[in-house]
Amino acid sequence: MKRTLTLIVIAFACLTAAGCVSIPSDRFIATPPVLSDPDRSLLIACLGPVRLPKGELKQTDVERLWISDRKSLIECGRRLKALRDFYHDRDAAIRGKVAAK
Repeated sequence: MKRTLTLIVIAFACLTAAGCVSIPSDRFIATPPVLSDPDRSLLIACLGPVRLPKGELKQTDVERLWISDRKSLIECGRRLKALRDFYHDRDAAIRGKVAAK
């Protein structure tokens, strides 16, 4: 009984003290971050592999097709890396951190 009475007195004292009073939460509402969209050129789908013609291929044909395929692969890799970096930098800015390059 004595313990209950003590807890009631402590609770009453806490409620009447200025430090225990609830404060309005509207002063602490943060505005949501603005999400920017990536450049549209980064969202273009990558080209598939070069289609090989039917029949026998000469060395020059193989080299020409390989070079074309390789250029497309490098271009796609650069675009996807730029897209990844965009999202990494944007998310770091939302978290309030500086993205390491």
